[in-house]
Amino acid sequence: MASEKYQKIAIVTGANGGVGFGICQRLLEAEGEALTLVMACRNPARANRAKELLLSQFPFAHIDVELVDVGCAKSVLSFSSAIKNKYPHINYLFCNAGILSSCGLNWKAIFVGFVTDPVGLFERSDATIQTVGEINEDGMGKVFAANVFGHYTMMRELEGLLSYTGDGRVIWTSSITAHSRSFDINDWQGILCKEPYESSKWACDLISIASSERFQKEETRIASFTTSPGIVASEIGELPVWVVKARILVHYIMRLCGVASQNITAYNGAIADVYAAFEPLSRLSYFNRYNSLSTRWGKAYVGAQAIPEYDRVTAEKLIEKCELAYQAFKKNFDPAATAPAN
Repeated sequence: MASEKYQKIAIVTGANGGVGFGICQRLLEAEGEALTLVMACRNPARANRAKELLLSQFPFAHIDVELVDVGCAKSVLSFSSAIKNKYPHINYLFCNAGILSSCGLNWKAIFVGFVTDPVGLFERSDATIQTVGEINEDGMGKVFAANVFGHYTMMRELEGLLSYTGDGRVIWTSSITAHSRSFDINDWQGILCKEPYESSKWACDLISIASSERFQKEETRIASFTTSPGIVASEIGELPVWVVKARILVHYIMRLCGVASQNITAYNGAIADVYAAFEPLSRLSYFNRYNSLSTRWGKAYVGAQAIPEYDRVTAEKLIEKCELAYQAFKKNFDPAATAPAN
């Protein structure tokens, strides 16, 4: 297709719900008809329902649905091949889709946290018992594959289109729970980790910074940033409905008490992602994590926080491991034999 048809193009993974849907709303509000929004989703039915909802809010919108399972390397490679064949450039790549595998609630941690650190209890995943040792069909840590490696592969495949715009942005949705203590380079896929979600989000931070440093060194016209949506009442974690509803009530109470991380809505949680995409590079630092925050009355704003304990050596080792895995999957990839994700 002729490049004249497209002004700006944004890809949002996990766009059919949660923070991904909020990102789509904010992008369409800001860019209007100038934007072509690519909703990169795994489930076609959910994706099309989300698309119809967005069109009901933004009738002018140009929206495409492209299917991809970010937890499957072949699906990501197939998706990336289709994107390169269809679109002339990419302005924004939002690496947002993710999973948190849980197998129950830690009632002891809930009681202790409620008594000793109620804010921390509702900001972290201490109350959730995460599933340990999950491996996907590629033989990779399941949470790491979906939250990190699939997006790393997508970024690497689409760097040419991102660079073509002269100011391509890669935005990684990290988390306020991400911390170096959850990550071990000897278990870089988080298979043995008791907190694979937190491990994967710290890996997102490491890859985002290391990628920006590489882009600068290679004079590639791309920048990579990491963000946190704060606390959003989403379906991630697959918790019982009653638990989700009870948490929402507590989140509102905490926000009224002045706890700024309690964004609650996906729309509020998405403000940092769009901020990192739109702000001039001179006002951003890839060493910061940009956090979505809300006033007690629900007005969203962005706060910048230096990523603590960033270790360049660890980041470079992680990049090396991801690159080797990416090249191995790419070498064995046969586009003709790969069907779209369902």
